[in-house]
Amino acid sequence: MASCFVGFLPCEFRTRASLILRQVMHYIYRAILSPLVLNPSMSPMGPLVWLMAFGFQICNAISIGGYLAGYGPTTKDEWNVRSGYVFVGLVIWCWGLMGNMFHDDDLREIRRAADRKQRKQAAEEGKPVGSVDKVYMIPKNGLFKYVLHAHYLCEWIEWAGWWMIGGWKCIPARTFLVNELATMIPRALQGKRWYEKRFGKEKLGNRKAVIPGVL
Repeated sequence: MASCFVGFLPCEFRTRASLILRQVMHYIYRAILSPLVLNPSMSPMGPLVWLMAFGFQICNAISIGGYLAGYGPTTKDEWNVRSGYVFVGLVIWCWGLMGNMFHDDDLREIRRAADRKQRKQAAEEGKPVGSVDKVYMIPKNGLFKYVLHAHYLCEWIEWAGWWMIGGWKCIPARTFLVNELATMIPRALQGKRWYEKRFGKEKLGNRKAVIPGVL
């Protein structure tokens, strides 16, 4: 319904509204549906991490709002010349979001399967069902065949598409993507070392940390 409304707006407002809509859609999934509805369980988050994330999002929102309100392109001609890039960016963004959700759900299924198994075992033994024990497995579906952090890669693809929608000169979009790369690449490399220590290099095969065949 929101997408239909965006379609009736003039071009110079349509792209800006589309950027805002995609940002909101991502965070409805990432900040509300994922932790509160979809995830079977979550590790606790420290207050410092929460405060840093909150501070970053405030700065990010102010930057994006300022760019869209007047610091970026403002006229119809400025946006019209970019209509082809906007369409390609939307396609890339959609594929990135769908890939992100698919690979997130593949990780959740590991926990859900463990939950079903533990509940069944508890029922057979007549024991009360407690909390689900943490289960660690190597995910194998989709891009997990090639990398250990496919959900990271899809998130970058998503925000690269968002940057393309906003334009190469959209500093907030570029900064957001650079920030994600700078913070998530070290986590992916650390995660790969953890997988190697827990499962052994033989079980990982040729999987890279986050970029197929590269990193």
